[in-house]
Amino acid sequence: MLFNMNPLRIVIIYALFSVLWIYFSDHAVEYFVTNTTLFATLSTYKGFFFVFITSVLLYSLIKTKILQIESMQKKLKENEQRLEHVIQGANLGYWDWDYVHHTHVVNDIWLSFLGLKREDIDDMDTDWSKRIHPDDQMIAHNAIENTIRNNKPYVIEFRMRHQNGHWVWIEGSGAVVERDKMGAALRLAGTHRDISDRKNAQQEVLFLALNDPLTKLPNRVYLKQELEKRLVNEPALSFIFLDLDRFKTINDMYGHTLGDKVIQLVAERFLSCLSETDFISRVGGDEFVILTNGHFHVEALCEKLASSLAVPLDVAIEHFKVTTSMGVACCPQDGKSFESLLKNADTAMYEAKKISSKKCYAFYTASMTEHLLNVSKLDNDLKVAIDNDELIICFQPEVNLYTNHITGLEALVRWQHPINGLMMPDSFISRAEETRLIIPLGLLIFKKVLEQMNRWYQQNLFDGVIVAINISSVQIEEDDFVEKIEAIRENVDISALCIELEVTESCFMSNPKQFATTLQKLENLGYKISIDDFGTGYSSLSYLKQLPLHKLKIDRSFIKDLPEDTDDQAIAKAIIALGKTLELEVLAEGVETEAQKAFLIENGCDSMQGYLFAKPMTAEALVAFLDQN
Repeated sequence: MLFNMNPLRIVIIYALFSVLWIYFSDHAVEYFVTNTTLFATLSTYKGFFFVFITSVLLYSLIKTKILQIESMQKKLKENEQRLEHVIQGANLGYWDWDYVHHTHVVNDIWLSFLGLKREDIDDMDTDWSKRIHPDDQMIAHNAIENTIRNNKPYVIEFRMRHQNGHWVWIEGSGAVVERDKMGAALRLAGTHRDISDRKNAQQEVLFLALNDPLTKLPNRVYLKQELEKRLVNEPALSFIFLDLDRFKTINDMYGHTLGDKVIQLVAERFLSCLSETDFISRVGGDEFVILTNGHFHVEALCEKLASSLAVPLDVAIEHFKVTTSMGVACCPQDGKSFESLLKNADTAMYEAKKISSKKCYAFYTASMTEHLLNVSKLDNDLKVAIDNDELIICFQPEVNLYTNHITGLEALVRWQHPINGLMMPDSFISRAEETRLIIPLGLLIFKKVLEQMNRWYQQNLFDGVIVAINISSVQIEEDDFVEKIEAIRENVDISALCIELEVTESCFMSNPKQFATTLQKLENLGYKISIDDFGTGYSSLSYLKQLPLHKLKIDRSFIKDLPEDTDDQAIAKAIIALGKTLELEVLAEGVETEAQKAFLIENGCDSMQGYLFAKPMTAEALVAFLDQN
């Protein structure tokens, strides 16, 4: 209990003890000892005893206090070590600021944030505020002023300049740790944490949220934000939608890695055409959008964008000639929102793809939307037609020019539309190919033709007559095309030797190897192969002779002006001669006059097909026609 007293009480007790000792010990000695010599001797011993007792007492007190101080120092050191471990473990920089004398003390971790070492600085003279980013100095100043005034700790984020010049993001916290009697701040202390990695990660997430990772261009989200911002200040702008033509072929043939390289190069070419105020975004695999203020310069910009792709793109050892189609929607007349401008520019782009001239861009018009609605309705109606079997098969005879005997029949499809009436194939086949509805449609036609052939054979009609059926390049691209038609043929039980498959030259332009392989499979199974509309495509003659062909059909466009047109004469003669050279049967389509027939006979054509002999007709009408003739 004594050791826990404060120093003043200890001194008072000690003084009281001393006075009482001296007073009572002297009287006690005088009372019991009368001899002066003995009294002097006892007084001396009494003094020694007093010194001894007080020395022991003081020793005990001092030792206890020293032990207490050492214990406190040990605990303080342990706490400091724990705090240091916590600071190091949390990678915290510690700072202590003498607010009166404007001196700072910082730890090594704090210095490491800025790329400094202890020997690089003078702790007492460094003004660290000069290293704060100019845009963040007011934030730091206000935080310190607020914590001094309101006595509340602060936590802020700001940037400080690293020794090598770049900016380091810091999360700083601080508080007033000492004030004078009047409440004025004397010292502030706090910690700093390097949050650059977190900030960079946040920036990366934000970048990926608004930009395309492949080209680094803004994405659709960023485009929408930019458009809405521009519409507030600049309502007159143009929305250009760009789509690379046949880019899927590059991905399919060379792989997506190389395709990605092509996209990056295309993005660079487009960027080189733009002004500082133009905005470009990648909104899809091979789709881009450009925003540009105003309308009058857009046509020139489209020409410039198209020309930027004139030089082939070099990727690895490959060279790619890439083209683009562009659709333009002008604001405000073509739309005032992101959705309407995107939709209308996309519609105009698809119209541009249909343009056969060198002009690869189109400006949106209201009629395009009407056309698009009609096309959409056509798609839906065609799906219903396939499900409800609204298709009619007609047959047109193929006739030997020299004997007038029927050598074959061509199956031609018609669509008995419930509202529009009888529709010719030109009005829906090309669209069916675009939407790939031609795949189920083609199989249905193939099945209906074979079923009709089976009915004829049961009636002993057209025995041995070959029936030609048109097939599309879209069907041939299907890996299981041969298996599907073989399954139908075997189910109906018709010999492949009685079936001729007509293909166009365009079929083997996209993927000639697959085309040749598929035709060879079909020929091996017994099917005959013919080229329809020959002369309208761009087939290679050297490649043509390698295909398993049986017949060339001269397109009607070269027959209709015979025998007057000299160009058509030359083309027809050349095709007939080519067919003879390749040992193929040559048939002329669209023969309508005796003069045309005579010309074809004179030049060695084998057979004909056209209104001169018979128009396309249903199976029942065909039988009746033959009975009458």
